[in-house]
Amino acid sequence: MEIATSSFFENSARRATSVRRLAAGWLCLLAVAGPAVAADSPPPATSLRWKFKQGEILHYTMNQSTTNSYKPKNGVEATSLMSQIVDLHWTVRSVSADGAADLTQTVDRIRTRIEGAGQPSAFEFDSDSKQPPADGPIAAQLVPLLKTLVGAEFTYKMSAMGELTDVKVPDTLMESVRQANSGGGKTVFSDEGMKNLVTQSGLTLPEKPIDPGGTWNHQNKVPLPLLGTMVMDKTYRLKGTDASPPRRAEIELETRVTIQPAPQAGVALKIKSQDGKGEFAFDLDRGRVVSSRVEDLLVMTLSVQDQEIDQSTKTVTEMRLSPESAGK
Repeated sequence: MEIATSSFFENSARRATSVRRLAAGWLCLLAVAGPAVAADSPPPATSLRWKFKQGEILHYTMNQSTTNSYKPKNGVEATSLMSQIVDLHWTVRSVSADGAADLTQTVDRIRTRIEGAGQPSAFEFDSDSKQPPADGPIAAQLVPLLKTLVGAEFTYKMSAMGELTDVKVPDTLMESVRQANSGGGKTVFSDEGMKNLVTQSGLTLPEKPIDPGGTWNHQNKVPLPLLGTMVMDKTYRLKGTDASPPRRAEIELETRVTIQPAPQAGVALKIKSQDGKGEFAFDLDRGRVVSSRVEDLLVMTLSVQDQEIDQSTKTVTEMRLSPESAGK
């Protein structure tokens, strides 16, 4: 979810939407394992756990669209549209006896398009294209970041329940981020901020086996410069499972967002409305996400000194496992 806090966030951070939104969709993988169902007995509870094998490589494609609208009080509304397609793969470096894994995530290709944001023509970038993107302020800021992202390796540890630790962002990527963040200050594009983006996008699973219709909760806290802390309360529900091959588990997601203001926050924020929902399809036998779709809508008012800004952000993120990875 995009947060604007000052003139820098109204312009620079908005132009970097593709990078910020990119991180958020990279780390959504789930493993599911459960006992067979007898024909004349109720479905048993399902144990949700990651299931990876050392040396395994999974290829995913992420398709994401984001619409941002900004309107100062008594001012003119401005809207920007961003869409991107990201091809990436996961490499399982090792798996311990308790199911915890060392993972590496690598971006293979990025295709990005941004319209609006005060520019006369759309910005387009394809990391596989031989033609350079058109010059402009967005290109000057985003192209170095996008080029550095391709081939960059994020590493982290993941428990069998999906808890992420030891997140490491490549030094080359952080250097590009620092150069793009010419406004300085502690932002989500700092080293700590990038790690938070990786951590918050993980999917944590319930400790105990769960019946169809059962729910579990997980909370993420993300520091926000000048504001305080964004608290994301996520409720997952096991909608149901298929007994016949290919066996699938369907999981629904609902997200609620609150802001814990900093003691001396320079910006006041009021959430006017929100809607966060998602759905995931999992391969029960192979323990991996087959597809997912997550929608987030946040409408709020920002107050900076005597100025008020209405902001609306809607993001739709879809991920799909490649047929080759799904069949392994």
